[in-house]
Amino acid sequence: MTFRIERRLTVAILLLIASVAATAASQVEPTRVLIINSFGPEHSPYEVFESAFRTALAQRVATPVAFYDTSLDGARFDPERDAASFVRFLQERFADRAPDLVVPVGPLAARFYAEHRKLLFANTPVTVAMAEERVMQGMEARARDAGLTLRLRIPDLVEHILRVAPATRTIAIVIGDSPIERFWVNAMGMAFEPFRARVSFQYLNELSLGDIERRVASLPSHSAILFVQMYVDGAGVSRDFDHALDRIHRVANAPIFGLYASQLGKGIVGGPLVFEAEAAVRTAEIARAVLAGEPPTQSVFQPFETGVPTYDWRELERWGISETLLPEKRTILFRPPSLWEQHRIEVLAGVSLVLLQSAILAALLIQRVRRRRAEQEAHTLSGRLLTAHEDERRRLASELHDDVTQRLARLAIEAAALQPRGAARPQQAEGPSMYDELVRLSEDVHALSYRLHPTVLDDLGLMDALRAECDRTSRGQAFQVDFEAEGVPDRIPQDAALCLVRIAQEALRNIVRHAKARVVSVSIARNGRGLQLAVVDDGVGFNASVPRASPSLGHASMRERARQAGGNLEIRSAPGQGTAVFAWVPLMGAP
Repeated sequence: MTFRIERRLTVAILLLIASVAATAASQVEPTRVLIINSFGPEHSPYEVFESAFRTALAQRVATPVAFYDTSLDGARFDPERDAASFVRFLQERFADRAPDLVVPVGPLAARFYAEHRKLLFANTPVTVAMAEERVMQGMEARARDAGLTLRLRIPDLVEHILRVAPATRTIAIVIGDSPIERFWVNAMGMAFEPFRARVSFQYLNELSLGDIERRVASLPSHSAILFVQMYVDGAGVSRDFDHALDRIHRVANAPIFGLYASQLGKGIVGGPLVFEAEAAVRTAEIARAVLAGEPPTQSVFQPFETGVPTYDWRELERWGISETLLPEKRTILFRPPSLWEQHRIEVLAGVSLVLLQSAILAALLIQRVRRRRAEQEAHTLSGRLLTAHEDERRRLASELHDDVTQRLARLAIEAAALQPRGAARPQQAEGPSMYDELVRLSEDVHALSYRLHPTVLDDLGLMDALRAECDRTSRGQAFQVDFEAEGVPDRIPQDAALCLVRIAQEALRNIVRHAKARVVSVSIARNGRGLQLAVVDDGVGFNASVPRASPSLGHASMRERARQAGGNLEIRSAPGQGTAVFAWVPLMGAP
């Protein structure tokens, strides 16, 4: 029981501590950051910068950050008329507590805050952003002030145009007519002076947007367009930066070059540009260090220059600008993906499948070669065995015929001589005499010798050997074996003749054992460049299309003999319809 009470007390204390910590955390004041825009956060290029800056700073500051946005609306801002009222607006908005950091974005905001800082938040540090170095000249920087200023090398803009479009003779400068934009017209006029011998400049700042569209649509050949910015056109109408660029891009008859990376994909060719998102990240790091009270590691206002030249592949193609004219270190965006990039997965899968199939096919081919080699070796071995078997049978037949049968004949003669002539056999003697047994044994041995090797084949040839085999099979059977020959040449190779005799012997032996036939015929005839042997019976037959449970050695022997002779064997049979054995062997060298 005591243990349970202690555990409950511990849990209650932990919950109380967590509640107090949460309350304390909720009472921590967020870091206030006042962002003063020159033209408004929705205007390019500041919209890209501010969005990235907010995210980067919030990630770098440990405490919550409260962002306060305000804008001078630089396109309409008149310092003499509007400065005092804007100062009062900021004073009233932050009457309870001054911001922890002020971030003027753009040249107008930077100049305005520098001039009225004493009336606003004199002790609040400043982080200047996206203000060009020329605008910052003469501005006082206090101990905790810092910032990132743009370093635009104006002559480099013309140098770049003449590099990628060397035939250019006219450059149209598209820029607005607000005070800050007129400042840039004057600055560019002085910076472009060295190029006037090579190219003429047309400043379109005093024209309305409609007139600018008509002008860029009818520029002379070998022209280029430098789009700087446009907040107010020559007619005094406020313009959206990107909208003006889009309208000009639609009608322009010359390539358009710009200053900011956010313009890529919106109509400019590209080049050395200001990357607003990168500038935002660096400005956020500077702001973090200012809020943390860290001493600056570099100069108060760090310069930010253009990045690696970057281009829109579509605009290069549209205006026929060769990539060989571009700087060696460059980035090209919006290039259509290659066939490999589009279908890399499919191609890899297809190649893998092809390789797999090729490997399987190669394995099958190797296996097939090995199997054929094994079959060939088996057939060769089988042929050697048949040859050896046949040679052994011939040797045994010769020994039986030349030795054993001769000796049996002598024994039979001697037995006959021992038997008294004219003498009657004893009545008690039963069965055949020794002489009769010897004669019968001699005949059996002679028959065995013939079965081992038909000597008539060697002596008289194939025709007589087949005829003798038919006569021998007919003896003692209920059927007569008919023999017929047609067109058989006189000279037949010994191997072919022996093959046909052995097949006929095996076929007739099967008929005697299994067929129960009444009619049997053996025929041999010329067939093409070979001899066709046919052994046909009308016996019980069998189903030749169904494999037997145990293979027939007789059939296998006939097939192997035909194959060894270079021929073929076919067996046709069906239950109740008899059997036909057809063997064909070629006659190599026969007439």
